[in-house]
Amino acid sequence: MKLDPYIQDAKDINGNDVLLNKLNITNYDELRDAEKDITFTKFLNIDSAFKQEFDVQYIKDIHKHIFNDIFDWAGEFRTVLIKKEEIVIPKLSLNYTEYRNIEKELEVCLENFNSTNWDTLALSEKVAKFTSLLTELWKIHPFRDGNTRVTLTFANLFAREHDFPMDLGFLLDNLTRKYDENDKITQFSIRDKFVLSALPKEHYPEPEYLQSLIHKSIISGVNKQIETLQKTFDEER
Repeated sequence: MKLDPYIQDAKDINGNDVLLNKLNITNYDELRDAEKDITFTKFLNIDSAFKQEFDVQYIKDIHKHIFNDIFDWAGEFRTVLIKKEEIVIPKLSLNYTEYRNIEKELEVCLENFNSTNWDTLALSEKVAKFTSLLTELWKIHPFRDGNTRVTLTFANLFAREHDFPMDLGFLLDNLTRKYDENDKITQFSIRDKFVLSALPKEHYPEPEYLQSLIHKSIISGVNKQIETLQKTFDEER
């Protein structure tokens, strides 16, 4: 009996499990490449996709918008437990939210986002708080796949709505791992940084890597906003 209804019955030629998908792709790497291409275009028109209400339905809407062309279950919470071996904690997996508790934990997390008075926080406090809440949101892992991209999309839209815009291009450039010609990692992915940020305190959590990324993205986003406003002002003079 197949324990995970989201994966195909047969592994690919490299022995990898492959998610069931609308594209009928049966190779893990090919599916990942297709996801990258399709989801990138979805990031570009996310603003006009639906009304922004930072609630549970909004999280579902983001996922559906990004992945609807790939998965039948886009926008639906997972119905299985998930384990993922992480490269930054070799052979181990984080304990993601039990699927029956996803909606309840999301409601609590989003309430914390919405009840925070972001305008009163200094930049360092804002980055620390925002990183902590994004880590909580990410660790819930509401969907069978695509949680990091949903979290980043939410982060970008929420931050802009609360007047500390992020540089989405900077985040996307850090989305995946990068390797040199010897297959040595030269840049860890955002997912890797979320994993380190989400580790239990007794296991030496390292949120500073994710905090640094969020901080740089906000600084870049604010500077770009200022440049745009200045350019508009100059053109209207």
